[in-house]
Amino acid sequence: MHFFDLISQLNGSFLIQDFAVVMIVAAVMVFVTHKLKQPMVIGYILAGMVIGPFTPPFSLIHDVSTINTLAELGIIILLFVIGTPN
Repeated sequence: MHFFDLISQLNGSFLIQDFAVVMIVAAVMVFVTHKLKQPMVIGYILAGMVIGPFTPPFSLIHDVSTINTLAELGIIILLFVIGTPN
């Protein structure tokens, strides 16, 4: 299933809400890892563990396929950032 087909099938409010949850949790985790003088990547990994669909006892997301698509896009963007020269 392509990304645009996925977006057309989703309810817009849940997509925006799921994206907002991802951004907020990632920002908080990066802030915490920065204060602990750890790499940002560790914050992103911890955010993924918190947001993930198998984190009991609550679920912060509505649609797992949306988060999977956002995760794939995040990995692509991370690879671009790593590959850019300083």
